[in-house]
Amino acid sequence: MSKRTKNPNLLTLKESRAIIKSNLREMKRLEKKKREKVTEDYYTTVMKSPDNILEIEDLETCFFTDNGVVKSVNKISFDVPADSIVGLVGESGCGKSVTSLSIMQLVQAPQGQVVGGQIRFNSDQLGTNEKGEKLCYDMTKMPTLDMCRIRGKDISMIFQEPMTSLNPVFTVGYQIEEVFYLHNPEATKEQARQKAIDMLTLVGIPMPETIINYYPHQLSGGMRQRVMIAIALTGNPKLIIADEPTTALDVTIQSQILKLLKKVQKECGASVMLITHDLGVVAEMADYVVVMYAGKIVEKGTVYEIFDNPMHPYTIGIQKAKPSLASDASSELYNIPGNVPNPINIPDECLFKGRCNRRCGKCGGTYPKEIKISETHSVFCHLYDEEMGE
Repeated sequence: MSKRTKNPNLLTLKESRAIIKSNLREMKRLEKKKREKVTEDYYTTVMKSPDNILEIEDLETCFFTDNGVVKSVNKISFDVPADSIVGLVGESGCGKSVTSLSIMQLVQAPQGQVVGGQIRFNSDQLGTNEKGEKLCYDMTKMPTLDMCRIRGKDISMIFQEPMTSLNPVFTVGYQIEEVFYLHNPEATKEQARQKAIDMLTLVGIPMPETIINYYPHQLSGGMRQRVMIAIALTGNPKLIIADEPTTALDVTIQSQILKLLKKVQKECGASVMLITHDLGVVAEMADYVVVMYAGKIVEKGTVYEIFDNPMHPYTIGIQKAKPSLASDASSELYNIPGNVPNPINIPDECLFKGRCNRRCGKCGGTYPKEIKISETHSVFCHLYDEEMGE
């Protein structure tokens, strides 16, 4: 009788137990590290540029599953300059939302953990050191209790679906007031109520004195999203993270919300990190664009550089896949062949090589390093190693 060969796609019981044991050990270590009592000096560092609000460097966020480690965010680096909008784009599952949750320390623990890198936030409270360098917080080291002082005040977030983000048993006014009270504990009831009315007025909600007493289910989708923006603006943040804020809205309401977001960004002088997979939204809204694929950054630059001179085959592919009014109605819409690689125990190589029509011999080696096309435009692709004389 012939011996059965092991299916390489299946784990044995011994392998599964070893993975679970290793994951539990690592999760306990990381959770213990979060609870350590540390001084402010431990999570204070220096900004590379004082003109940036946020600097992300080699950020690595993993999920420890029974089948292995999923690297949702795999050593990415980019900056969010002051008074600008940075668009984070890519197909579903590329790590855009996990990046935003990592910044806010909202990754689902203990399975989800930030395991490496730095997230430097330019806080006004710290000033400069003796060398004149701008001090900042490294939020990968910041304890959870200290993060509560930053979250909702200096950095706020607009989530994808307002109906699941707003509490259905409290009025929208109460939920805006709650944010105001949290960061202004000495405030009176009258001040909190007036702040809520002012915020609803700012985001263009009619009859704010009436709407303040409404529950989320009494409002339309567009109105609920405006309430979410009002909550995000209550603390006068320096950075607003908008995680696909128009996904659940129809086209006309989408346009209103995007115009509103751009308007309040200019009025409040805040920076915005806009997460979306809609290239039309990015072209209209963003100053800078970061393109992600399978947890990695493949290209980044100004909005004009990415749209007028895309370099990475993936960036070129997603632009070709976008329908156009000038395209022939009888022709088939372009799609990138193949599938996204399995994110479990992902190798350190070009992850797009299996779907790329321009792959070369180097693609099977290590992940391509950053190639600077200009001061603001970078691409991660072996095709440009030879062009740059490497």
